[in-house]
Amino acid sequence: MAPEPSTIRNVCLIGHRGSGKTSLAEGMISLASGRGSVSRGVLDHTEEESEHGMTLGMNVATLEWKGRQVNVLDTPGDGGFIGDAFVAQRAADCAILVVHAQDPIQVVTERVWRRGEKEDIPHIIVVNHLDRERTDFGEVLERLRERFGQHVVPMNLPIGREGDFRGVYGLLSQTAYVDGGQSQEIPEGMEEEVERARLQILETIAESDDSLLEKYLEGEELSTEEMFEGLRRGIADGVIIPVLAASAERMIGVDRLLDMIAGSAPSPLDRSRWVDGEGREFFCDPEGPFAAYVFKTYVDPFSGRLSVMRVVSGRCRSDEALVNPRTGSNERLGGISHLVGKERVGVDEAVAGDIIAVAKLKDTATFDTLCRPEAPVRFPAVELPEPTAAFAVRAKARGEEEKVFDAIRRIVDEDPSLRLERSEDTGEDIFSGLTQMHVEIAIERIGRRYGVEVEAEEPRVPLKETISTSSKAQGRYKKQTGGRGQYGDCHIEISPLPRGAGFEFVDEIVGGAIPRQFIPAVEKGVLEAMREGPIAGYPVVDVRVRLYDGSYHSVDSSEMAFKMAGSIAFKNAVENARPVLLEPYVKVEILAPTELVGDIMGDLSGRRGRPMGMDPRGERQLIQAEVPQIEMRTYARDLRSISGGRANFHVEFSHYEEVPQNMVEKVLAANEREEAGQKVG
Repeated sequence: MAPEPSTIRNVCLIGHRGSGKTSLAEGMISLASGRGSVSRGVLDHTEEESEHGMTLGMNVATLEWKGRQVNVLDTPGDGGFIGDAFVAQRAADCAILVVHAQDPIQVVTERVWRRGEKEDIPHIIVVNHLDRERTDFGEVLERLRERFGQHVVPMNLPIGREGDFRGVYGLLSQTAYVDGGQSQEIPEGMEEEVERARLQILETIAESDDSLLEKYLEGEELSTEEMFEGLRRGIADGVIIPVLAASAERMIGVDRLLDMIAGSAPSPLDRSRWVDGEGREFFCDPEGPFAAYVFKTYVDPFSGRLSVMRVVSGRCRSDEALVNPRTGSNERLGGISHLVGKERVGVDEAVAGDIIAVAKLKDTATFDTLCRPEAPVRFPAVELPEPTAAFAVRAKARGEEEKVFDAIRRIVDEDPSLRLERSEDTGEDIFSGLTQMHVEIAIERIGRRYGVEVEAEEPRVPLKETISTSSKAQGRYKKQTGGRGQYGDCHIEISPLPRGAGFEFVDEIVGGAIPRQFIPAVEKGVLEAMREGPIAGYPVVDVRVRLYDGSYHSVDSSEMAFKMAGSIAFKNAVENARPVLLEPYVKVEILAPTELVGDIMGDLSGRRGRPMGMDPRGERQLIQAEVPQIEMRTYARDLRSISGGRANFHVEFSHYEEVPQNMVEKVLAANEREEAGQKVG
């Protein structure tokens, strides 16, 4: 039997790498299953995660705690894999921000918090690793309040410090939890601290509700029930951000977090954030039309595809007939299950608000919606960070091209932060991700899972060539053999077009100098000649070609002969038209802390960049510039070094410009791959 939506809690664990999110999640799983110690490897179970010692993708675990079904989404903390943290904040109803007590505000902390604000998701904060040296809960709390506002309030206080951290004191329950036991006594020496913190939480709860505030100001005491109900509503409305003390490794405070989730975190009924592409709002209604949002896909080479979805509305059982509005294809649900890491636990029915996994959907991808045919709906995809690391990829072994690219497509299906695109300009297949490590681990995973090797190297920048003046030339092709010969003759004038105009062919033949049926062949020959320019063999662009004269032979002329003549004429003409090299410029937008603007602008100047403006964005600045694309190859790595990972950037194509004469050799050399040191995988 499916749980009632009011008893479901969907939470995601977010925060920077090393904060202990996975240990916390596995601690919750252990407590819910009756084990006292943390069960390692339940969530980070892949070979890559074991080897790198970090979470590389979202993992899902469903557990039961005090009459509540808790669906936990554990997410990566490394910036290269932050896409899954963004996705989790769409699927969950509450975000648990886990911070490290020694260094609570790091780059990823800021990024996931900003995304949470965009997704309008409530937060609970856990200060983990309080058993480590040089940790001070009060100091961390002040830093959190400075960054995230005065709504940040402690729900409990640590008992003991650093290595002596042994439990927590609950400010609303007025209970000390130490070594699995409970006591109503305030720990010795904590009386003043408890009084200050309790007053703070009481005032915050009262201020979150007009009726409670009136009662509080009149000097009436709030009941325990009123305080916990005020806390629950305040969290759901985002006006209270409770902070909990913990050490996941020593299982201190993990049960308090579970109690907080079960008792005070919002249920799917408390919030409505689901809006389709047409602006229609969808509520968590078990009796409404069925709609589910696929937010994660796992692809296993042996067991196939597993789609993880949030049931937004309605209910479903196995073997349901549904439709995918994106593809128009029909889907039939196989077995429905809850996940605990890689393990699946079958269920008979799923209801609005639940998170389930369904195997072997044939035509459904991440961010697709499944619904009833009679009530179509499609929810928008999660906005993911732009890739900043790109590699040209190909199969290492001949004959394995199909296997390699099928494997890459499967990996991209699992992680939409990765992209595979074909560059029409260079003819390369470009595999890109959020960081170089992101791409490298994806290639590593491809080798392990699918037994094929991917060769990856720096992609070529699509340079082009053009002309800077007009010139005329003749192209004459004459070939005489024993039989019928070949003859074609044309006169053309070429002239430069404005940048970005492409190609223009003008036919000014009069008097039948060239028969009409051969003129398209001349144009075709010119276009073929434009594929390789005279400077370095790059395509020639932005040229006007005027065909104004020629001659033919009544027997020997043919389309092939005039095609050759057109090619010869263009090659002769371009040599005398002062050919120049063109390079692409990109528009770059960098969002960075104000104090780093000078360093970033200096770096852009060293890349031949041109500043285009700045806009303030709170405590940060949006820097806009135009930079030669070839100078941006190492920018992701270099910006991370300059900013300590505190700046993000977005790049898109802008236009082509002539390469300064003194830079031609340098640009050409930079675009020639050097085999050593540029391959990954």
